[in-house]
Amino acid sequence: MFGSMTDSMIGLREAVASVARSDRSGWSGVARSEVLVELFAMRERVDAVILAVAGEWDRDRSWELDGARSPVAWLAHRVAVTRQEASSVVRTARHVAKHEATAKALDAGDISAAHADIAAQAAKHRGEQYAEHEDVILDVARTLDPSGFRQVMQYWRACADDTAGAGEPEPADVDYLDITTTFRGVGHVDGRFDPVAVKTLMDRLDALEPPDPTDGPRPARTLGQRRAAALMRLVCGEEPPKTTIDVILDADTFAGRPPADPTRGCCEIVGLGPVPAVVARTLACDAAIGRIVMRGDSEVLDVGRRTRLITPALRRTLTVRDRTCVEPGCDIPAHWCDAHHIIPWQAHGDTSLTNLELRCRRHHLAAHRRLEREQRVRRE
Repeated sequence: MFGSMTDSMIGLREAVASVARSDRSGWSGVARSEVLVELFAMRERVDAVILAVAGEWDRDRSWELDGARSPVAWLAHRVAVTRQEASSVVRTARHVAKHEATAKALDAGDISAAHADIAAQAAKHRGEQYAEHEDVILDVARTLDPSGFRQVMQYWRACADDTAGAGEPEPADVDYLDITTTFRGVGHVDGRFDPVAVKTLMDRLDALEPPDPTDGPRPARTLGQRRAAALMRLVCGEEPPKTTIDVILDADTFAGRPPADPTRGCCEIVGLGPVPAVVARTLACDAAIGRIVMRGDSEVLDVGRRTRLITPALRRTLTVRDRTCVEPGCDIPAHWCDAHHIIPWQAHGDTSLTNLELRCRRHHLAAHRRLEREQRVRRE
């Protein structure tokens, strides 16, 4: 039996390798679309098998054979997934293994692995109610895509809690807000709040950043973009706090030159991690800077003291003069803008009224990117 499984796995690998090696240069758009749909369908079947095998593997506690403390830890160590993804696989596999009708629907392709994952999330701590309503839930899943099914399961979960007498507000200590950073210093926010807090937050954010005019000078922002901007307005208030940063700078990278060692050159914000040099330059315009200039990993070229570059008086003068972001068509108020050095301070631009202008963070970053492009053109 195991030998036939091994043969099947070898055949699957060879089939995938064959598809990957295909010459797609002459394919039409229709052909690419059809193949893409087929590949997703195949991945869906593989995902279903993964959940079935993972459920049996977890049931037998096979992960203990390697001395792992948990199935999640084993997967995160042995497979190319994050701990969050590993946790999701284990949770869904356990759910499928516990509910026979769900397992059969998944195996038959009546529902997708995404449907099973959504059901597992909703059924957490509600296993008895799920078992009671399993047939009805699966009938709904067969008729809806995962997005629609997620909405239905949100209602089901609330009703299940009410029926079980668990519909009272949960204590505040179960709420959380996580901020993680990824490549280039980009942050991702994940959190959980009680329903009243969520509604209050959404209403406040939407009131701060209403929909943009569709015929305005800039493309209208999405709801998510507007809420992100509104959140920063809430955080900053009427007088946004200056960013205080300690930056480790590679001398060549920060100056816009290729680093002597391309594997080492970078700019790093202490406490955050590596960021593009343009981000460090943007922050350096209107911030308290603590700088450590390096060449490579060990040679320290300069340790600068933290200095306030923009004085309160100069900031007030800028506010009166510019009123808003100076980018044409942008009306972001002055108190939500950065003071931007027209000639960068690292290029010996002075901190004076004639060399400063107000820019919102979006257009401030764009200005520095534009300067970088111009510098590259001059060097070429």
